[in-house]
Amino acid sequence: MYMQPLKIFVSSTINDLHNERKAAFRAIEKVGAYPVMSEKTIEAQSRGSVEACLKKVIDSDVYVLIIGGRYGWQPQGKESITELEFKTAKENGKQILVFTTGYEKEILQKDFEARVGEYYFWKKIDDAYHLESELEKSLLKLIEEKGKELFSKSDTIYTNLVRVSFPEQLYSAKLKIDRTAVELYLQEKKQSKYKLSPQGYAKAALESKAVYYLHDWIVWKDRIFTFRNLEDPMVGLTHIIDRSSIEILDCKDFYNSSEDHLYKFKFLLKMCLESKLFKLRIKWYKDEKSFVFLPVKRDHKQNWLSMSVGWTKEKRKVRRKVVDVKRYNYNNKEFFKLKCLAFQTGFECFDDEWYLLLKPNWVFLRSNFSVHRSASKDIKWLKKNERNMHVLNHFMFIVKYLQNKHGDSLFHTHGNDSFLIIRDIYKFEFLPSIPDSEWNKDEDKVASGEQDGNIFE
Repeated sequence: MYMQPLKIFVSSTINDLHNERKAAFRAIEKVGAYPVMSEKTIEAQSRGSVEACLKKVIDSDVYVLIIGGRYGWQPQGKESITELEFKTAKENGKQILVFTTGYEKEILQKDFEARVGEYYFWKKIDDAYHLESELEKSLLKLIEEKGKELFSKSDTIYTNLVRVSFPEQLYSAKLKIDRTAVELYLQEKKQSKYKLSPQGYAKAALESKAVYYLHDWIVWKDRIFTFRNLEDPMVGLTHIIDRSSIEILDCKDFYNSSEDHLYKFKFLLKMCLESKLFKLRIKWYKDEKSFVFLPVKRDHKQNWLSMSVGWTKEKRKVRRKVVDVKRYNYNNKEFFKLKCLAFQTGFECFDDEWYLLLKPNWVFLRSNFSVHRSASKDIKWLKKNERNMHVLNHFMFIVKYLQNKHGDSLFHTHGNDSFLIIRDIYKFEFLPSIPDSEWNKDEDKVASGEQDGNIFE
């Protein structure tokens, strides 16, 4: 991290202070700052000279006033341009350094000097060399103070990592499935021609027994793994297991056993998250690799309605639109496009602590909840125009909602038992603080098309 060179605006009359202004230029360059001077570094502009000068004062970090003998040009017959620059610096809270010369001063200049003296202590200089030396010392002290101030501040950096927790124990048991009954069930459902995964086959076995269960379990090597207590006969999974083969495993030992075990454990966490979100009317879309908020209410014509959810943001109760229903016409027919808040996820373990990786996203759906493939341009436009703050707000809302601290309940068909607990966002203090202008540079590149994606990714 480095401190950007300070921009130093030098304000004085010009024609009578050539040597002093050259001396000021040299002093500013010596300390590694950037001199802002009409005769040297201010480019030609389309705006008026007064407006251009005052704008440069506002854009500068430090204002240096050199009081000579002449009051100078009075653009409107009132204040001189130098006094206007001084007032602008003062009103905008700029650091101000004042040097006064020993030249005989006009009456208006004496009055101006007196007004300046009401607010600022000035250094009296004997000649241009004296000015160069004193300005250099003043600027070095100012730069040192700025550096201390900069390196004493920190920024809170938000990651896209959210701490999660789960039970310490895992249950496992061998599958015990009546394959004939399952095949007959699949034939009745006209699904026998489809090749099911072991997970899908176990799910079909449960359904054949009229047991509809959340999918917070996985099948691996002909065994079921779950956080649910398989020793409890009330647990629906007991219908498809050999209860004599039940094992209780330590989670940490399990996922540390091998890369395969770690991969399967992450898959189990993903299935627990999917079950948790199912209760909240948030559906997993495999091809989009995203969880998507779905609407819950229709109008009198049975068309889906837009949906907002209440949440607390920085102690303020606000509402966040998670589904926005758009109407459009095509070939004289009315169609609907659902703009749905979505998010991609993953799980990682760092130093024996588990995190949910969460990245906000958007998905456009049709009225039947199929993905609106022709809306890819809308997605691209959204990502290009969203700033980091927008994405951070999406992220904060989603985390709050997953923590089950929301005020609105969207969907309830199951109990609230959930083995995956969403905890706090992982954040840290970054020292030194980085100016907002630096953070915004990459965002400006995205907006101008120089860079794709979002900085938060």
